Amino acid sequence: MANICTTQINIYANESTIDWFERLVKTYDEQDYIGQFGDPEAENMIDRIGSKWVYVTENYRVDQHEYYIALESAWYMPDVLMKNIYTQLAENDPGAFLSGRFWDEAYSPIGIFEINSSGFHTAETDVEVDFDEEYYWDEQIEPAFNRLEL
Repeated sequence: MANICTTQINIYANESTIDWFERLVKTYDEQDYIGQFGDPEAENMIDRIGSKWVYVTENYRVDQHEYYIALESAWYMPDVLMKNIYTQLAENDPGAFLSGRFWDEAYSPIGIFEINSSGFHTAETDVEVDFDEEYYWDEQIEPAFNRLEL
């Protein structure tokens, strides 16, 4: 796996839970996310959040029942952080769940995930990208995502 992993997270919950989450993270920086959703007992960052480091690149409310967060992290997606986001959401809304996709900078791997009451589910594949193709994302990466199933 290459160094940078991009993770797009869609958070789904009832309106009051999304309201709570939005108020909580509206002014958060990376350290706030790590403090709120990282494992406080972990001895190193990989155990604390699931990756070597993490940066929030985008976050916004999509609608009354959905919130979006995009992250960049080192080596792996920050699965520990994501699982802890789910756990805190589920305290307010047992039907809450997270879904999304991830890829590393070499597209090896790319994948999809869902975190819900039955656990953390993921599917992934590697894509050998022909970067000479002008629309490689649309013609190679996106179809590979579309073939993945949980």
